[in-house]
Amino acid sequence: MSVEGFYRANNMSIFNDLSKPPLVPPFKGDKPKSFKAKMKIVKIIIYIFFIFNVNFLKAEIKALWVPIWEINRAGKIDTLFLDIEDQEFDQLLVQVRYRGDAAYIPNKRDASFPNPEKKYFGISDSTFDPLEYIIDKAEEREIEVHAWFTTFIITGHDLTKLDSSHVFFTHPEWITSQFTSQPMDYQEDMGAFLDPGIPEVQDYTLNVILDVVANYAIDGIHLDYIRYPGTYFGFNELAKKTFKAEVKYQDANSWQQWKLDQVTRFVAKVSQSAKEISPEIRVSAAVFSDADEAHEKYSQDWMFWLDKGYIDEAYTMSYTTSTKRLEQDLTFLKNYKLNDKIVIGLRAWENGNSYPAGKIKEKIKVIGKLDYAGFALFSYSGIKQAEYFKNLKIK
Repeated sequence: MSVEGFYRANNMSIFNDLSKPPLVPPFKGDKPKSFKAKMKIVKIIIYIFFIFNVNFLKAEIKALWVPIWEINRAGKIDTLFLDIEDQEFDQLLVQVRYRGDAAYIPNKRDASFPNPEKKYFGISDSTFDPLEYIIDKAEEREIEVHAWFTTFIITGHDLTKLDSSHVFFTHPEWITSQFTSQPMDYQEDMGAFLDPGIPEVQDYTLNVILDVVANYAIDGIHLDYIRYPGTYFGFNELAKKTFKAEVKYQDANSWQQWKLDQVTRFVAKVSQSAKEISPEIRVSAAVFSDADEAHEKYSQDWMFWLDKGYIDEAYTMSYTTSTKRLEQDLTFLKNYKLNDKIVIGLRAWENGNSYPAGKIKEKIKVIGKLDYAGFALFSYSGIKQAEYFKNLKIK
């Protein structure tokens, strides 16, 4: 129903010609209401309508993931905004932490949250603040900036890129372990993970995130790698000690539930703490699109996070190249009745196989048809390399 239709269906006459005299004459001695007074009434009615019909106001999210290596120089950020000038993205998910490092200035003004992490190795100018620069550029264009954190993963495969003060070297006892109690090899997965079951790990990582919230005018926090690396991880000695202290009846089921609780506990702490600093900030997470797989294999209980309000949106990593498969997956996902809080992350890169921009546009139409909260494209680097911007018009 249109706005006009709503008012008429409810016998509201704000669409009548305000220059016409009222149907009932004013009492003797009263002066007719001025145009300004009538407009004030109109504004009040519209305000009340919007309060009780918030869904009408909700806009579809059109987001773009921007990797850290695309913002390490001012010129690259300028190019980013030129590239998206004709695209109607309203949100940038800007990677400010790659592997235990920073694309900003730690403890810039407010040092309430100790943050020892060093600049990302790709930033050669020690005085350059990529996050501040991109916030200023985005504000001019009314685009939101959400700080994208890789949460528990803290190395890549090349340790020579890390500063000697990096947490991997200063706290090797925090690295998660397999069942054999051997620390995770940094060549596994995408790199080594800190163990979410260690209270000190949660405190350390929370401080890093809150440092950015306290010092930068960001619109949101976006948590990536907010999980264990897999089912057979989490057996760090410090984590097991905490489990034994917290859980009375210990078996495989209680262990799995405890791991789920550790990640959930962290997400809840991030959300609550960040909103105490910045009440309007949005908290989101990049998640595996298969909720069962996320839950069972990675201890990533994102449906629960949404249900409890620990995150405002979940961004699924729905990277299939098949439009039909995406539609099937999203049709099933709607059964959870949380689609108004789910943003669909789409593949936007080529990998040796033909994947034209038209395929991405097809998927965007599917997302709109199924009434999801919006879409996010992964990633700006992939779009540039595939030269998608020529044929991909985000409207």
